[in-house]
Amino acid sequence: MGAALLDVAVSPLFIWSTFTDVLSRELAVATPSLSVVFAVALALFTTGVLVGGRLADAVPPRSLALVTAAGVVAGLVLCALASSVPVLLLGFGVVLGLATGVGYGTAVRVAGTVDSRRGRAVALVVSAYAAGAVVLAPIAAWLLGAVGRAGTFLVLAAGLGLVLLGAAVLLPGAAATRDGARAGPAAAAANGGSADAASADSSAGHDAADRSARPVTARHSVGALWVLFSLGSLPALVAFAHAGEFAGDPALVVAAVALLNAGNVIGRLVAGPLADVVGYPMMLHGTAFVLLVALLALLPDGMPMLALPALFALGAQYGALSVLTPVATADAVPAARFGTTYGVVFSGWGVAGLAGPVAAAALVTHAGHAVLVGALAGVGVCAWLAVSWVTRLSTP
Repeated sequence: MGAALLDVAVSPLFIWSTFTDVLSRELAVATPSLSVVFAVALALFTTGVLVGGRLADAVPPRSLALVTAAGVVAGLVLCALASSVPVLLLGFGVVLGLATGVGYGTAVRVAGTVDSRRGRAVALVVSAYAAGAVVLAPIAAWLLGAVGRAGTFLVLAAGLGLVLLGAAVLLPGAAATRDGARAGPAAAAANGGSADAASADSSAGHDAADRSARPVTARHSVGALWVLFSLGSLPALVAFAHAGEFAGDPALVVAAVALLNAGNVIGRLVAGPLADVVGYPMMLHGTAFVLLVALLALLPDGMPMLALPALFALGAQYGALSVLTPVATADAVPAARFGTTYGVVFSGWGVAGLAGPVAAAALVTHAGHAVLVGALAGVGVCAWLAVSWVTRLSTP
């Protein structure tokens, strides 16, 4: 529950579009000029997950939740006081982006290293992150009309700060041990194929193993997961950035965004429990199939009856992948190294989130909708090949 609350409270990064019109007027800058703020925030969020995951392997989650609370509050207060784009860039882009990344990495680390029902735990935590943005967006929109930009950011700072303090109370106050057993069959294979090998090692022996090079199987699994997460999430990240164009009618942009977000939340909630029942390899193949079907349905331009359900399916695929990737990561590496490893894997998402929408905008401008969707379908095929790579490495 503490990890879920932590993820709810670090979701304001993804309601950025709620603030852009007001910020554009008050700071007297064109809305496109503000896009650099979100781009920096996204980059620092990815960096925060990378750093936060590594820290969470050694630092108590409660301490990291308090650090996150301080960063979120400070970032939002800077946004309230900002009178120029550079100050906004510092507050929202750097401080808030980095703090929310650390919080997200910490929350996923807590969920990804539970002893049982890992899929359910990860699903709850990453669903809380997606649901937090859905809940916060209308609240922020109402506050902007009621108390203005400065008041909105200050209210969010106070409210989210209190939620993060509550999360810190519920999270463990002790650091994770360094002698945890490997989590699953791929990790057991990386340990020589013996399920009992990790428990047989002494603490000193295991520490020595941690200092040595990572076994080849685990190392290859991390590379495969990085490729899978980057390629598998890229089409949905492009769709989030270009929802109106994908829907086939700019008037349907609100419906398109709503369906993408609804699919994202539902995909997260469903994927984890199903992975506990049928295993994550089967679920990963299922998400790859859904991705290709959704992209093929988006291929005809100007057909909302096809496009809107396809966008919902694309959101569900993205949400499911967001759960299954940390579950597969936990299967591939020792529990004591999960945070560090997942941070590395998550950087694939950051690359896709930064490069995908920009490349898509250039491609659709110069070649048209069909070429863009066809290119994304090619990415989907490569993502399915990456699924095969990941699941083959997970076989004991």
